[in-house]
Amino acid sequence: MLSESSEEEPEESDSPGHCAKYGSYSLIEDRINKVLDVQLVQSSEVPSSSWCELEGLKRSMQFLMDQDMQVSALITDRNRQKMCSEGTRHFFDVWHIGKSVQKALDAAAKEKDCEDLKLWRPAIINHLYWTAASTPTGDPDEMQAKWQSMINHVQDIHEHSTPAFTSCAHPPLEGEARNKEWLEPAATKLESVAARKALVKDIRQLSPQHQTFSLEAYHSLILHFAPKHTGFSFLGMYSRLLLAALHFNSNGNRDVARTSEGEARYAVHYPRFRKGGWVVRPIKEKPSYGYATNLMVSLVEEYCKSPQALQESSAVLSSAAPPPLTSSLQKVSKDEAVSLHLARHSRFNM
Repeated sequence: MLSESSEEEPEESDSPGHCAKYGSYSLIEDRINKVLDVQLVQSSEVPSSSWCELEGLKRSMQFLMDQDMQVSALITDRNRQKMCSEGTRHFFDVWHIGKSVQKALDAAAKEKDCEDLKLWRPAIINHLYWTAASTPTGDPDEMQAKWQSMINHVQDIHEHSTPAFTSCAHPPLEGEARNKEWLEPAATKLESVAARKALVKDIRQLSPQHQTFSLEAYHSLILHFAPKHTGFSFLGMYSRLLLAALHFNSNGNRDVARTSEGEARYAVHYPRFRKGGWVVRPIKEKPSYGYATNLMVSLVEEYCKSPQALQESSAVLSSAAPPPLTSSLQKVSKDEAVSLHLARHSRFNM
């Protein structure tokens, strides 16, 4: 069960904006929380920087095939490109779909007679997560039926005409169990949001068991090793991505830190997407850097065995790197450039 590390803007860039120099692509095995492969694509290797993500995936999948590894499922963000070969199921991460639904609900709640949608928004997002989690087989028809049952539920209708999900799973809602008013005028607007063809198609691909939560920590780690606003050569960037993967694999499964009394430690956070809400997260033990020591020891050992072999390996890596983006530019001498610059400005000073 693999997660890929791309988000809505997949490029890890050395400059802001959409015109990225590099696109990094990583695959994580969710069941063991380990990075399996890292690919770096320079924008000059593909028609445009937006193609870096797909090219990175192709290279990663080919790498796994070369290792005789079979991929049963791939979990990505809301990417509707055909990304998987036959025999591999393509799932969408629930968080990315939920983020889109939340934005649509916030916009709809601002319209006339739709204010009550804001009260229902948390329950609707919870229902989205339940739709995926309660369907371990990932059956598309069942997930679609469960999702669309919510449109009936908010109107106090709990029996449904869909064979895959005929009635709500909750017990009767009476007294304190019913803490929100049923929707009436706003239900029509909710249906226009929840029943959109594109969204329903995405719902049918929700990942039922695994999500891409660990990728968020991995993305932050990449930024620690390779800040976006710092320029790196291709090999410099690739080396930093590999170091980030080594660090993640060594520390991704750390235990929860404990107090002197042996109690687990937790922290309260107020993430932006919660809009004032809070979440509780466990505090992990401090990371270890033993992998760096092992790496340096191996490097020294290889150098002592054969300095020439190490230099040859370095030369092979350098030859495999794509030429810098500036290599395709038409070069001009500094003297000529300065002369043209002064001549151009002298016309305005006359």
